[in-house]
Amino acid sequence: MKQNICITVKEFQKAAQIFNASDYNFIPVNPDEHLLSQAIKQHKASHAIVGVEPYTAELYAVLPRGGVVARFGVGHDGIDKVKATQAGLFVTNTPGVLDDSVAEHAVMLIGCFARNISQHDSDMKDNKWQPAIGTELKGKTLLVLGCGPIGRKTAKIASFGFEMNVIGCDVAKVDKEQLRQNYGFNDFAVKYEDVIAQADYISIHIPSIPATKHFVGKVFLSKLRKNCVIINTARGPVVDEIALYDALKSKQIAGAALDVFENEPFVPVNPEKDLRTLDNVILTPHVGSSTVEACCRMAHCVLANLTACVEKRFNDMNIVNPEILETLK
Repeated sequence: MKQNICITVKEFQKAAQIFNASDYNFIPVNPDEHLLSQAIKQHKASHAIVGVEPYTAELYAVLPRGGVVARFGVGHDGIDKVKATQAGLFVTNTPGVLDDSVAEHAVMLIGCFARNISQHDSDMKDNKWQPAIGTELKGKTLLVLGCGPIGRKTAKIASFGFEMNVIGCDVAKVDKEQLRQNYGFNDFAVKYEDVIAQADYISIHIPSIPATKHFVGKVFLSKLRKNCVIINTARGPVVDEIALYDALKSKQIAGAALDVFENEPFVPVNPEKDLRTLDNVILTPHVGSSTVEACCRMAHCVLANLTACVEKRFNDMNIVNPEILETLK
């Protein structure tokens, strides 16, 4: 008899064929924590696969000890790792499988802004012929804020593909020569203050943790050149949306392209400062990793994590709360 696993509807639909062909019985469920928890109890599910929604309490009380809260994706800020560990639950993610998709989206957003693609498309559909002069990316400076796998992929496309001047910024120790040779970085800094004034574009690739909340805020924005454009495909809380609105509205910076937001689905933090009302911002609904290829890779990675857990091959799992191993001894 197949083991029951509850999965949020959106995540199931992204790779339904792969899930249906597996050795498990997947039950698509509303992502609401209470409804998901009720379904887990009803179907006696041993594991749950979730998306970006926050899970704060009930979920951790209904899954059996040794079960998995599997994140369909990389970021896991919506999962309470402390509560999961206390409940004896593994938390896993799918690292590496969406790097190309997110990096491509980041660079495409840069290109869309440089050539006024969004505005031209809107004008043409409104029967307006209003050609605007764009800018080339060649020779422009891109600051990659956070040089993990996605940041490196973004740099590689920008440098080798568009001949941009790429500067990396990360507090972690990195092999600068390796970054230059393999990913096209031209320079590197530990403190963003040392290089931020050089940037024509800034692509954000840092995690959402307490230390990075509103990292891109009023002070950060005040140091930018007026022609600078910010790209965020990382996590919404990294950017102070009110401070960004003010900077965009006053033309303190040239623009922004955002794929992630503090509230998802998007609801403005302050209704009077709605980013959707500005003409110098491009918005997409958190689709950086939403490609057919990335979704298939994520599904296979999720299944591999679940099977490794069932077979007690814990070292083969992508565990993001390693403390759990101590509690299960």
